[in-house]
Amino acid sequence: MKHSNVKKLFAACLTAVLLGTALVSCGNQGSGDGAGTSAGGNNAVGTTGVVTLTPEEYEKYSFADVQSAFPDIEYVFAFDHGDQTTGDTVSYDEYRYYQLLYKNYFDNGKEEYWTTNPEMKANVTDMYLREIRRNHAVQAECARYGISLSEGELLALDRKNAEFVAAFGGLDTFREALDMYYMTEYFFAYQGEMETLYSKLDAYYRENGQILTNQADIRAMLDTDAYVCAKHILIKNDAGEDAAKNLALAQDILSRLNNGEDFDTLMNQYNEDPGMKSEPNGYHFFRGEMVKSFEDAAFALEVGQISDIVESDYGYHIILRCAKNAEYMDKNLAAISETYTALRFYQLIDEVSANWTQLPSDRYEEIADWSYAVSLGNLYKDKES
Repeated sequence: MKHSNVKKLFAACLTAVLLGTALVSCGNQGSGDGAGTSAGGNNAVGTTGVVTLTPEEYEKYSFADVQSAFPDIEYVFAFDHGDQTTGDTVSYDEYRYYQLLYKNYFDNGKEEYWTTNPEMKANVTDMYLREIRRNHAVQAECARYGISLSEGELLALDRKNAEFVAAFGGLDTFREALDMYYMTEYFFAYQGEMETLYSKLDAYYRENGQILTNQADIRAMLDTDAYVCAKHILIKNDAGEDAAKNLALAQDILSRLNNGEDFDTLMNQYNEDPGMKSEPNGYHFFRGEMVKSFEDAAFALEVGQISDIVESDYGYHIILRCAKNAEYMDKNLAAISETYTALRFYQLIDEVSANWTQLPSDRYEEIADWSYAVSLGNLYKDKES
């Protein structure tokens, strides 16, 4: 079952914010206080939120000297790079953003989710810590290869940030929009810089052959064991359902398969993965695209072999490894190549931080519990009251 949807959602959210579409759409809904107009009231704002700033407006809204919104929290934890003389620290602005974004994706603001799915808290924690680790791995790689932001790039980012503020009519409405995404001004500026560093590092990897980009070479790779095809029958463990009953159903289906019943017939009858409807002949995938337990089982099978019951956060899977479809691979080579290059980038940066350790701050236990972040409420309004 493909699990890249979560990552894609977060990436889309960040991209929308950085391009101004998400924030400007919030501002353009209108609050009666100038949202959707420039700070001075004289500059036209288009649908993308682009404005022309006067020197005075730019100076007023510049992010160049913005500091962490949490001066009382020096850092959350430090990364010990092991083979380097110095590590680096994680600000609470960064930690809180990923923590609340992932939390809200899963619980949609309903705390009872964690009562019925207590095992998910550790999984979600691993997810947001991975995103933070990746940011710092990119920074470490950029330092290693001498990649940095030029003065011109920093100036362009700062000007873009100031334009976002002006497009909202000022800091108050802009900060309200930031709160919707659990962001602070400090993190917003930081993420803009990280977006540029990610792109520059990705380009460096491609130019130096660390990421394969030639489609003919990638097509040849698809015929190897680096790429597989599999379909499955998923019995989901939805909130409030009896997991033992679901497991018993999966065991019964597996028994019927072992007694010779047709896989596709039972899949069409019982499968609860809606994604299989658009890919009835099976998912084609590299390592890193799927839920790990599903992926490990699929790669371990021979073509035509059916797995035992495989458990994941989604529920219980029975997997059939299928023969790859050459026509599918040829037709979708461009999209497959994009998937491969993105996966390869993240594999490289994950390797960078694989042996890093985290050194918690004195307040780590307090602030790592997301009840602390939730208690902050509307950050900017609370500070102003």
